[in-house]
Amino acid sequence: MSIFNEIFKTDGRLNRKRYLKYMIILAIVASISTFVLSSMATFFTGDPNSAPVMLITLAWSLIAGAGNVMLIIRRLHDLGKSGYFTLLVFVPVIGIIFSIALFFIPGQVGYNQYGPDPLEQ
Repeated sequence: MSIFNEIFKTDGRLNRKRYLKYMIILAIVASISTFVLSSMATFFTGDPNSAPVMLITLAWSLIAGAGNVMLIIRRLHDLGKSGYFTLLVFVPVIGIIFSIALFFIPGQVGYNQYGPDPLEQ
């Protein structure tokens, strides 16, 4: 199973170490691919603010954002919480605190309603 299949799914649980690893990989891939594609579009159009450049940037931002939300849902499952708590990320100030806390709060030990403990596998 590829790493992108691991990032773009919502079932199961995700421990803190894998969550950090996948978030870093997603950020790096999204940043590099957005930079390269936007640079190519800028080269061909001659305008960094052209519609193709903006569309490419928007598309990759949406893809990375979707991956980010899916990782947060799986991390919440490890905490025994519903994926709907992901909506807290979109609340100003609380979202930043919530996002940082996901890196530090340990998951539930043992099996929960979202699957087996990822540390036991």
